Amino acid sequence: MSSQDQTPEPAHQTDRSIEANGETSSCWLREPGSRDVIDIAAWLAEPAINQWFDFGQGRQALPALAVQLMLQSARHRLRVFGPTGHDAASGLVAVSDLTHAFGTGSFWVLRDSRRPACTDMTFLASRQVLRDAFESDRLHCITAWAVDGNARSRRLLERIGFRPVGLQRDCHVMLGSRCDRVLYDLLPDDLASGLAIPPAG
Repeated sequence: MSSQDQTPEPAHQTDRSIEANGETSSCWLREPGSRDVIDIAAWLAEPAINQWFDFGQGRQALPALAVQLMLQSARHRLRVFGPTGHDAASGLVAVSDLTHAFGTGSFWVLRDSRRPACTDMTFLASRQVLRDAFESDRLHCITAWAVDGNARSRRLLERIGFRPVGLQRDCHVMLGSRCDRVLYDLLPDDLASGLAIPPAG
């Protein structure tokens, strides 16, 4: 899980002005289009971004075909987001590994700090996708993890409402060094309340 400080297709885009920290912040959330898939694959090909992730069996990058297969699978809920007035996505928020029999999933997010942003954009997009996962996918518990030294991601998770539940030691490798992962979980009642981006549709 990470929070990193081609014009996409306008389909499924929804705009709304949101009050955050006394300022009006407007952002959108949508299902990824074909050009967004290229952006997502490009982000996850960058070592500075993919070093924070683990997609299983040591994979930290995802090619465009893998992203496209995730979009077609009921096991993943992926959305891109950005500020109103800018068509290109600035980040991705996802709940993956949806297990409907147990009502569980795994949350992850990234934001490209080189692209435009607005106040609380990543927080608002994350909270909306998590709310949709609880309500539409009927999940009961969503997990997440962050590298112990990734203070920005840990702050985001805790602000959303995730609770730390443990430490997985010496299990991640960054720049040749081993480090820990902080483990989190989130129940529906833990999710931060307030205004949200309306679901895409």
